[in-house]
Amino acid sequence: MSHLTILPTVITDLELLEETLLAENYLVQRPGLIKTFGQDIYSAELVATDCSGLQMGWKRDVDGSLVLMLDLGQTKDSKGHKTHLKTILRAYALRSALRSADETNLSPSVSTKDQQGAERAIC
Repeated sequence: MSHLTILPTVITDLELLEETLLAENYLVQRPGLIKTFGQDIYSAELVATDCSGLQMGWKRDVDGSLVLMLDLGQTKDSKGHKTHLKTILRAYALRSALRSADETNLSPSVSTKDQQGAERAIC
């Protein structure tokens, strides 16, 4: 089992979310409008549309995280929504982890020489 499947993913980075959605072949609008089943229209910081026309929107919550706006009445395939969201969240989490690893300085904290003069790194 992937570690990314068991970790909760809170989306906070709008640029990283956009990058993830574009890589998953979504049409992305920033900012955008999302229409609901009742024909109400809501503004969102980011709206993603898949090839079937399904729209998902994200807006900032008071804690700074991005919350999902999705009208489950848009389509009859609720399992499809879950699959799409799992794919997006896993890809976002992976990109976030890779970005964090790139930003981390991985140089050794201490360098020593053993009896034969070989240099060893202690991290």
